[in-house]
Amino acid sequence: MDNYNMDFSAIDEVLKDITDNNESFSRYVDMFIDGDEKFSFQGVFNNIINTLNNEIAGVKGLFAEMIVIIIIAAIFINFSKALKSKQVSETGFYVTYMLMFMLLSVTFTGLSDIAEGILDNLLAFMQALIPSFFLTVTYITGSSTAVVFYQSALGVIGIVDMCIAKVFLPAVNMYFIFSMLNPLLSEDFFSRFITLMEKLILWGLKSIFTLVAGIGLIQGMIIPAAAGMRRGVVGKALTSVPGVGNTVGQVAESVYGAGILIKNAVGVSGLIIIVIICGAPMIRFLVYSLVMQTGAAITQPAANDKRMIECLSAASNASKMLFYVVGMASVLFIITIAIVTLSTGIGG
Repeated sequence: MDNYNMDFSAIDEVLKDITDNNESFSRYVDMFIDGDEKFSFQGVFNNIINTLNNEIAGVKGLFAEMIVIIIIAAIFINFSKALKSKQVSETGFYVTYMLMFMLLSVTFTGLSDIAEGILDNLLAFMQALIPSFFLTVTYITGSSTAVVFYQSALGVIGIVDMCIAKVFLPAVNMYFIFSMLNPLLSEDFFSRFITLMEKLILWGLKSIFTLVAGIGLIQGMIIPAAAGMRRGVVGKALTSVPGVGNTVGQVAESVYGAGILIKNAVGVSGLIIIVIICGAPMIRFLVYSLVMQTGAAITQPAANDKRMIECLSAASNASKMLFYVVGMASVLFIITIAIVTLSTGIGG
């Protein structure tokens, strides 16, 4: 079915800028329409495993630097205990803490920039995908139904842009800064504020997910059913025409089935591209979070300094929250496409 005459050039231009994958969007659509066996979900899984291995290999340098700093901290602290000198202990702590702070700050800044870039890429891709995707939805359900879903999808883009990219991502950066600053202070000034920020970020992301998923499910249950009723009435009217009614009805059903196939192929291709855009960075966030948490676990018996442990644990939590932020943005787009794809494929 190579003659469905849809132009995906705008999507392909975006993909050239945001992915290293040379496959065009139209190629993915063709593979799903034709049932091409060259596409394999096993291949996607293998790519994820390879990405995980590459990230683990790339993080060895960070882990080695953390271990060196932890050893220096342990030497300072244990040496000061032997001399019973608090001044030496504090000096050693501040020296090692500043080394760790610089290391973690550079690392987290890089991760935050990656998260920001991923959100920008997701928004660019969805803005290019939506017109083509909802053109196929219009073909299946009619313009009135497609307009409602189209407005809902634009609303999700607005939520990701205004809330996740411009509110929650900067909030995670602020959480990291205060988490690094608090152990340096003579007293515990910001622990309550840090805990509050973490809860607000996580609760906010969960609330957005609940809102978008709830609205999408309600629309998916009601709107296609109404469109299906209208289509059923039109179908019966066509089949009732004397002489040619059955032929017209069969042609209409064939065209409708082809439209569903194209629409599903576009939707599934969109889901695959979202996974490609977000998969590797999200794995990176988890790997870095695990490395920093491992560093905190090593610090506890080696240096036995609560402040250094808090520093590493906070950096681990901040990396994990970057994973939540990017993951939530991708999930919002995935459920939006999935709900529209599934709900408009039935009811006719």
